[in-house]
Amino acid sequence: MAVVCIGLLACSSSDDTEEGGIDTTPITLLAGKDKIIQGADTISSSNEFVAYGKKNTLYGWHVGETTINVNGKKTISVTVMPKNNLYDDPICEWGCSMDYVKSHQKQGTLNSKSTDKILAYNDAGGATLLAYSFNNGKLESVGAMVSTNHTSTLGEHLVERYLLLPLYKGKDTYFAGIDGLDENHAKTMVLMDLYDINTWSVFYAPFKKNTTRSILDNEEEKLMDLLYPFLKD
Repeated sequence: MAVVCIGLLACSSSDDTEEGGIDTTPITLLAGKDKIIQGADTISSSNEFVAYGKKNTLYGWHVGETTINVNGKKTISVTVMPKNNLYDDPICEWGCSMDYVKSHQKQGTLNSKSTDKILAYNDAGGATLLAYSFNNGKLESVGAMVSTNHTSTLGEHLVERYLLLPLYKGKDTYFAGIDGLDENHAKTMVLMDLYDINTWSVFYAPFKKNTTRSILDNEEEKLMDLLYPFLKD
């Protein structure tokens, strides 16, 4: 009888270890880094744009938060942090008010030329100018102007946050991206464009399905026209 009891206890202890052996402490990763999950055979993610798993390894892909399920049993919260913070992520709560942006924009100095259509900030981190465009009092688009001295850092900054792809127009190359795996999961689109030999423009706008390059060009041009008084000095 004693032998049987010892055997049962041993089995119970082994089962508890198998069931509870996954550490469910929240995980923080840098974008582009990975982490082995001890005891994992499978890892599934609720948002693979942020992080995804292969066998027992978790890969941080884009900045954001998600949850993963390990072996179909354990849930873990995951936060992917940026390696590059050239400037704070702009407020992209499309349709929000100017007061909302003012209360949440922490970097930069408010430009005195700001109007009821453009709310502009000078020297917002690595952006020499960060500007919010409003239509009927609602946030419509955002523009950041960045020195070409920061070209590689800017590219890495955007790649950590967007699914970025090159676009070609004649001899010129642009970069456009969305903040999701596909058009059904994207909220914001971004366009990195060369404004002049010294400056990149980064255009942010609400993502809309079936947006063409010509539509994107028109939206960017409209914003740049509004920004002209801030850039001519």
